[in-house]
Amino acid sequence: MKFFLPLILFILSGFVHAQDLVILHTNDLHSHLNGLSPEAEYTPFEDDNDVTLGGFSRIAGYIAQQKSSNDKKLLVLDAGDFLMGTLFQQIELQKGFQLNLMQKMGYDVVAIGNHEFDFGPDSLATIINKSKLNGAIPELVCSNYSASKNKHDLLNELFINKTILPYKIIEKNGYRIGIFSIMGNDAMESIPEYHKVKFENPIKAARKTARLLKKDKNVDLVIALSHSGVVYNKNGQIEGEDIKLGKAVSDIDLIISGHSHSTLAVPVQAGNSLVVQTGTKGQYVGHIEINFDSMRKPLFQYKLVEMNDKIKASKEIQQIIDSNVSLINQQILTDIGVDYYEIVAETSFDLVLNEKLPLESNLAPFVADALYHQLNNASDIGSDVVMVASGVIRNNIKKGTNGYQNINDIFNIMPLGMGENNVPGTPLAKVYVNGRELKNVMELILSVKNTLPHYFVHFSGMQIKADLNKKPFKKIEEISIGNSISGYTPIDISPKSNQLISVTSNTYMVSFIGKLKKMSLGLVNVVPKKQDGVAGYGTDFLIDIDSEKEGIQEAKEWLAIYSYIKSFNDLNNNGIPDIPHKYKDMRIQLIDVGEK
Repeated sequence: MKFFLPLILFILSGFVHAQDLVILHTNDLHSHLNGLSPEAEYTPFEDDNDVTLGGFSRIAGYIAQQKSSNDKKLLVLDAGDFLMGTLFQQIELQKGFQLNLMQKMGYDVVAIGNHEFDFGPDSLATIINKSKLNGAIPELVCSNYSASKNKHDLLNELFINKTILPYKIIEKNGYRIGIFSIMGNDAMESIPEYHKVKFENPIKAARKTARLLKKDKNVDLVIALSHSGVVYNKNGQIEGEDIKLGKAVSDIDLIISGHSHSTLAVPVQAGNSLVVQTGTKGQYVGHIEINFDSMRKPLFQYKLVEMNDKIKASKEIQQIIDSNVSLINQQILTDIGVDYYEIVAETSFDLVLNEKLPLESNLAPFVADALYHQLNNASDIGSDVVMVASGVIRNNIKKGTNGYQNINDIFNIMPLGMGENNVPGTPLAKVYVNGRELKNVMELILSVKNTLPHYFVHFSGMQIKADLNKKPFKKIEEISIGNSISGYTPIDISPKSNQLISVTSNTYMVSFIGKLKKMSLGLVNVVPKKQDGVAGYGTDFLIDIDSEKEGIQEAKEWLAIYSYIKSFNDLNNNGIPDIPHKYKDMRIQLIDVGEK
């Protein structure tokens, strides 16, 4: 405790100018190059008080500002998930330009996160190799990827040729800083087909690497870029994998956390480590100033810097970003008849996903209705129920100043994945389950809504009556299928039920059906079936949105949302569809019969 008291006092005492090191850090940028919703209002070079936050040109401007006064002391780091989240991700396999962009912005070291694997391990290797051909990239680190246990030759080669390092030692202002990166357990399991990508135990790998850096390499500061995360529990306290990491590994001085999208305005002490995290999508940059005492112990000062309209943005970086928009138009948007900068929707209110209070979300029912409309109204495919997991909804629809949304604002709602047809977005799949299986799945979902909110499933085409105060697997009294127009019809949810219900979700969610048994300790065992009731696998379930074309034309969530928006009325006659006001207060069709 003798060390921690002055450490904490120093954090709270305010910034001084005689710092030894300055560290700027981000995490979970998710390719949000042009600011955060509504992107249609992003104006980085106009002092017009726009409400957007983030944007790479603003981040670059802030880095440049700090570099001008702290050049020999400055270190710029990112804790992973720098890719995947906007239309810009879709040109990475062809161009691999974002890493080059981050190098130009001033990043020194970047960690590998789980979403870097969204297109698969070999595609990640392709992106990195193309980036290297384009020019310099930041140092990439990942300390617990197990090359010996993986058969991904292209990616393994990047570890062999030291494109991706287990750690990096950088000297700044006479101090040696050791930086390594960890992929946490939840992050590992969030990788599509996670069982095919092997990692070492994160705490064991961190302990080994941190000890090497501190004891053998004699660094002055050990930094873990930990793509593991911290969360607020129901009592408002910080917990999670990175708190456990700090307490378990005494040789780490600073944990720059990622993955959980948590915004920590104040650092958290965990063992000998200080834990920080900046939220997501570049809304904030973490700013740490470090002084070493006479025993070369680090003393930290910390603040979050909002990347708002007051930041002087970099025109060079914005020009590079803008130069890639034409490629997005050419490769992706031409086929659907829209331009990147075109305003495609208007809203008079916010549509928001509240993961902590999933039953209070109005965005998720809107998304589920969009998919239901695509299958049951805009096509003859049909599906009784549509399901959408909270974790795959990545962006809100914000009204901003005028309510305008461009196509990237719409895409960003559900941007993850890539199918076999090279159209962005995870494909949709339709499976059949019996009524009892459906009940058990929803019982599990209702039981974990507070502890694992990103697994919570929103739906359309279904109504559930449940007593949420009852014990797990005793909550649901009735499930009905239908809609608000035609009405709802109860289904058989008894243990002997053989009534098959068609359920549509994306293939990423379908791939986790096997995980339900583990999560429920064997109580939920769902067998995905085809329409004839026979068990199916993989491509058996893919939806073909246009059967007249050769091959499978995959259905995508973001395209379903765009199609749904185009069906809306233009209420103020300005040529832009308006999101119906009913969604302002829309909630999931879950009736709590135990509510008093």
